Amino acid sequence: MDNNILSNENQSGASFSEVFFHYLSYWKWFLISVIVCVLVAVIYLRYVTPQYNVVSKVMIKDEKKGQTGLDLNVFSDLGLTQQIGTFENEIEVLRSKSLMKEVVDSLKIGITYHKKGRLKKEEVYRKTPVYVTLTNQSGAGSFILDKAKEGDQYTIKGLSDEYEVSFNLNEEVISPWGVLSFELNPFGTVEYPIEVEIKDPRNLPVIEITPINKLTTVVNISTITPVREKGVDIINTLVYIYNQKTISEKNYVAHNTINFINDRLDYIFGELKTAEKKVEDYKRSEGLTDIEAEAHLFLGAQTEYTKKISNAEVQLNILRDVKNFIMDPQNIGNVAPSNVGLSDPTILSLIQRYNEEVLSKNTATIGMTANNPVLKDYDDRIALLRENLIKGVSISEKGMQTELQELRNQEGIYFAKNLGLSTQERESRELYRQKEIKESLYVYLLQKSEETGLSLALATPNAVVVDSADPTPLPVKPKKKAIILVALLIGFIIPITIIYIKDLFDNKLRSKDQLKKVVTAPFLGDIPQAKAGASFPVTNVRSGIAEKFRIVASNLSFIIPVKAGQAKTIMITSSFSGEGKSFFSQNLAMSLATSGNKTLLIDLDMRKSMLNETLEMNPSEGIAMYLSDPKIQIQNIIDKSGKYHKNLHIIPIKIFPPNPAELLASKRLDLLFETVKKDYSHIVVDTAPVGLVADAYRINQFVDTTIYVTRSNYTFKSQLDEIQSLYRDNKLNHLTTILNAVPIGGRYG
Repeated sequence: MDNNILSNENQSGASFSEVFFHYLSYWKWFLISVIVCVLVAVIYLRYVTPQYNVVSKVMIKDEKKGQTGLDLNVFSDLGLTQQIGTFENEIEVLRSKSLMKEVVDSLKIGITYHKKGRLKKEEVYRKTPVYVTLTNQSGAGSFILDKAKEGDQYTIKGLSDEYEVSFNLNEEVISPWGVLSFELNPFGTVEYPIEVEIKDPRNLPVIEITPINKLTTVVNISTITPVREKGVDIINTLVYIYNQKTISEKNYVAHNTINFINDRLDYIFGELKTAEKKVEDYKRSEGLTDIEAEAHLFLGAQTEYTKKISNAEVQLNILRDVKNFIMDPQNIGNVAPSNVGLSDPTILSLIQRYNEEVLSKNTATIGMTANNPVLKDYDDRIALLRENLIKGVSISEKGMQTELQELRNQEGIYFAKNLGLSTQERESRELYRQKEIKESLYVYLLQKSEETGLSLALATPNAVVVDSADPTPLPVKPKKKAIILVALLIGFIIPITIIYIKDLFDNKLRSKDQLKKVVTAPFLGDIPQAKAGASFPVTNVRSGIAEKFRIVASNLSFIIPVKAGQAKTIMITSSFSGEGKSFFSQNLAMSLATSGNKTLLIDLDMRKSMLNETLEMNPSEGIAMYLSDPKIQIQNIIDKSGKYHKNLHIIPIKIFPPNPAELLASKRLDLLFETVKKDYSHIVVDTAPVGLVADAYRINQFVDTTIYVTRSNYTFKSQLDEIQSLYRDNKLNHLTTILNAVPIGGRYG
């Protein structure tokens, strides 16, 4: 038992090498598989269109990191602010489908052009002889565009349907994909015919935007395309359109403020002209010359309050105008004017917060539907800010009215001190005051108009190109080395998988290693497969099969116990018929005979003996008749002719009895073995398969050792456990094994 355990441990330790050499024996499979896979990879690389990576490095300005491109602190008293989104938001804008749709429409790359070559078709970009424009698109597809050899006639032939039409270049064509129009390309170099592909509008170029690191706002904008020039145009146009949109958004507040100021300027200008006309008419009607100088002398104290009243009225009018603008339903969703001269910091702060939320909504909700929860959330916040702004303006308006009333009361006190002035002076002063109010308001609004125009000029692009778009010199797809490596790997995996599955479902014994792993009985050797028709191939003493039988005979000498004066008796059995038991028996006997040993071959396979068919023997009676008829003597059933070898005698069966089990139980069998053991040095007994009948157990008492024959590619692996059970339980004397019919060459070469 200890030896068995040691043997199993050694076999387990050698399992890796066994597996390796097992798979190595199929080296032709691996060679063919690798060659085929590599060939497929090479063909794939030959036919596939190479893809190039186009990369541009761009810096995105971020107000959080102070990257506005201009210091606007000097204009803080004017309320000039430029809204620049955060870095993360701007990246999402660059990735948006709406922006890419504008790029596709701008470059007209929703329609691509291809030229078919000998091995593959190639996209022609800017080299197409004609440009196709599609309106009212109804689908996607491809067609062949060709020109007649003579004349200006063109033809279209659909690739996926039977559509075909002829037309002139200046005609519009109604097709299954929409209305087509055509324009010659003066720079086209590709000849007809060409393949035109109309893409699905949802099929947009894929753009990758990746920040370089967390410390900067510089990103890499890249795309993979089969045409390098096309990739460069896509990235450059994307950055250009993005900058135009950001500049437009930055100027949105300024444009609204300018429009508001211009409207107020037109209105105030009309009121100023009316006030000046009243002063002129009053002077003319009353004959006055220098009312201002006279009023300055008598109303010096009153002038100071007049100025304060004028400023207060200006602020009050501006507050009312702003309030009317905000409360106008047509202005809901528009930014409020922020640069109109208000001095109340609270109102300015509310206007700024309201405008920021409106701009944030316009940027973040591009492409959203009216039912989108994010859009509704923005509308709720804007409505709340608008309500707070209206309340704040109303409160500020009431406060300004109270202040104005107090100023007028103070003015009235000083005015009472000048009651001595003439009615003309008082009336002219009132007219001058109205004129000054309108004039100061007009000048102030005109100044703010210029300042807001300056803010428009300060708008700068939000994306600064650090490195312009540049394609890689070598294609990034397909990766030739990786594909070849994968092909090699697959070339090895395929045969490994096939061999593994084959082994997994293989229930036949293939090699001596498989036999020795399960059966721990002594293994005498393996017998090569012999050519058909040869009964005694061992007679060719220089052959490989003769050498194998000599090895088996030599190994037997270490197994069979030595008994003086008695023959060494060997029983040959197997699991089933067809494993070469009879062939092995007669050749083992011949091998022993040619070695100078007087050998007797006894055929006791009374079920299905093959020796009757393969050998011609002289005796008319066989062992079956001997066991059944007491009159027949042993000498009458032994073939001593030496036909095959002088040292080889044979006891055949001759006939197959109907009751072999009863004959084997006869006492005459005991007498037979007792007699022949005295006359021969070796006795080889061919018996029926032990896996089918119990004949071998009856004969076992007369033999010194048992050779259990297994056959390569024939014996079932499940049978090995039964052989091991026989050996472990010692049911057959000195059980040994051999592997018969091992293929010559091939995996065993």
